[in-house]
Amino acid sequence: MTKVSNDKNIENSDPHWIEWITGAVSAGIVLAVIVWIGKDGFVDQDASPNLEGIVLQTEERSDGFQVLFEIKNGSSATASQVKVRGEMIEKQSVLESVETVLDYVPGHSKAAGGLIFQQNPDGKQVTVRATAFDEP
Repeated sequence: MTKVSNDKNIENSDPHWIEWITGAVSAGIVLAVIVWIGKDGFVDQDASPNLEGIVLQTEERSDGFQVLFEIKNGSSATASQVKVRGEMIEKQSVLESVETVLDYVPGHSKAAGGLIFQQNPDGKQVTVRATAFDEP
């Protein structure tokens, strides 16, 4: 025969205070994520990427001079197949121009690459800028 216990089942008692805190913190995190995604969906309505080129450093290599650069996207819109042009300028004239393509620059992010010039860029102005992109 089965014995019946009159003891109160532990699952029926009031929840422990840690369970309440864990539930409140979890609900706060879920609410914050929903607000963040909603803000991106309704507020950040950028029509096109905002691309800015920055020269990071120059290094001498066996086949020329490597200029490392970064393209920052200040917009929430993504750019793909970003064409980047680097120009070496001295006394208002372009001495050398090189190009490359970055596959992908996400919104509010950055991508990096390198350009190889044949001439030494020391003492000359080197500019890097995005010249074209596709919408993914």
